[in-house]
Order: sequence, then C-alpha cells, then structure tokens
Amino acid sequence: MKKKSINAIKLGVFVLAGLMLLIFALYLLGKNKSFFGNSFELKAHFKDVNGLLVGNNVRFSGIDVGSVLDIMILNDTVIEVTMNLNKDIKGFIRNNSLASIGTDGLIGNRVVNIDPMGGNKPFVEGGERLPSREEVNTDQMLQTLNRTNQTVSKIAEEVLATVQLINQSSELTSLLNDKSLSYNLRRSLENLHKTTKNASILMDNALSTFKLASEGNGTIATLLTDTTLSTELKQVVSQIRTLETSADRLVKDLNGVIESVEKDINQGSGSVNALMRDSVMADRLRATIENAEKGTAAFAQDMEALKSNFLFRRYFKKQEKKAAKAAKQ
Repeated sequence: MKKKSINAIKLGVFVLAGLMLLIFALYLLGKNKSFFGNSFELKAHFKDVNGLLVGNNVRFSGIDVGSVLDIMILNDTVIEVTMNLNKDIKGFIRNNSLASIGTDGLIGNRVVNIDPMGGNKPFVEGGERLPSREEVNTDQMLQTLNRTNQTVSKIAEEVLATVQLINQSSELTSLLNDKSLSYNLRRSLENLHKTTKNASILMDNALSTFKLASEGNGTIATLLTDTTLSTELKQVVSQIRTLETSADRLVKDLNGVIESVEKDINQGSGSVNALMRDSVMADRLRATIENAEKGTAAFAQDMEALKSNFLFRRYFKKQEKKAAKAAKQ
C-alpha cells in the first residue's frame, strides 16, 4: 500500500513537471523565443507606439523575425521598444535600418517593421538602437481629410455662386461671346511686347550714353565738362548779338535812305531823282534793296533758330531776364 502511494506521488510530480515544461514551452513559442537562447536584442525610440503590445511581431522586409520584448516610457516624449530577434537574421540587418510601427493588414495587430536602407553600414551585433520613423496617425489623417473636405466644399459653393453670377450677367456673357475680344487682346499684348522691347532698347542706349558721360567720354561729357568750349560758345553768342544789333541799325539806315529817295522822287529833285530816271540804275538799286531785305529776314530766322537750340537757349533766356529787369528799373 505504501509502495502504491509513493508511485502515485512520483506520477503526480512527473505530470506536474511535464505540465510546467509544456507551459514554459508554449510561453517561449508565444514570445518567439528559442529554447537555446539563439536570439539578440535591438531597441528603437518612438514618440507614440499607437497600441503596440509586448509580444507583437517584429518583421524584417515583411518576414517575421522576432517579437516585442519590452515597452518602456523614458520620458514624456520618448518610448523605448525592445525587440527580441532571431540570431540568424543578425547578418542581414545593418545599423542604419529604419524601424517603424505598422499594422498587420487593415485591422490586425500592431507590428514593428524593420526596413533595410542599403549602403555599406556595418551589421548589428546586438543591443544597438535603430533609427525610427513615426507612423502616420490615422486619426490625424482623418481630421486633416475632414478639414480638406470642408475647404473644398466652401470653394465649390463660391465657384457655383460665381458661375451663377456670370450666367445672370448679360454684359459679361456678351463679352465672353465676343470673338473679336481675343483677337484685340492678342494684338494689344503684341503691341505691349513691342513697346516694352523698344523701351528696353532705348533704356540700354540711354544707360550706355550716361555711362560714357560719367567716364568722361562722348559728346555730352565734352559739352558738360569742357570749360573752353563753354567760353567759346558765349563769345559766339555775344558776336551774334552784336551782329544782330548792327543788322538792325543797317535796316534802319536803309529805311531812312529809302524814305529820302522816295521824297526826292516825289519832289522831282536831287541826285537820287536823276539816278532813278536811269532805268538800268533803278533796277540794280531795287534788286540790291530786295537782296538786303531777304538777307535780313534770313538772318532773323537764323537767330530764332539759335534761340530754340538747346546749346544757346539758356543764354538767350538769361539775356531776356536781364532786359526785363533793366526795363523795370
């Protein structure tokens, strides 16, 4: 009887040990752990794990290679995720691989995805922290989409109101239906293009001229800077004024002579009357007087032209001011 009790106790201990071993094996299988410890750990930091749980799968290029071992809050902005990975995958993950949180399908469990980034970075040895990429938050995406829909709705309403106003406006409708409008607008744009092109060319020429003037080259620079030329111009103008005065005096003298001649002719006396009786001498004298009058008129026209010239205009204005001032005194 005692022997049977001992055997029963042994059997119970054996069954209990087997059950514990089975539970432990199931736990290891659920955590994707190896019985012989052929695994290594990697870490990644995130701002938001979006419902990730311990035990969720870790995938490398879409292949399950481990599970989430631990999730720890380091501070208010950093959450550390520790991943337990199969040792066989160590030779494929470089330390620049990018970790991100995703979803298994559309509505499945959360998973950690490790994406290779290529390059010549060294392979991980275990314990490294991989760079991470934040997941696009679905709630934020929906909120943004909602705001976008509202904005598009407002724009559509405003566009519809604008189209209705256009349809109700007879003037605008006739303007839009005017086939000559596009032609006239095109011609206007062409003329505007030509005008701006010509203005650009003119401005370039003006800038070139001013550049030469600033460098002391060209006719304008000579006129503006040559003091000798200015003095000579003043002397020429003074001589022209003197000549004009002499011409006026000559005209007056000729008028006096003509009046005297006419008087002698009317009285029938004097040497002038005798000369006038000579038809040849009279014709010559008449031609001489006509030439003198024509020359005086031409000279007067030349003087008016000089007054309008930009080189002498300033001088004549000064003379007119002096004459006006002298008349007032």
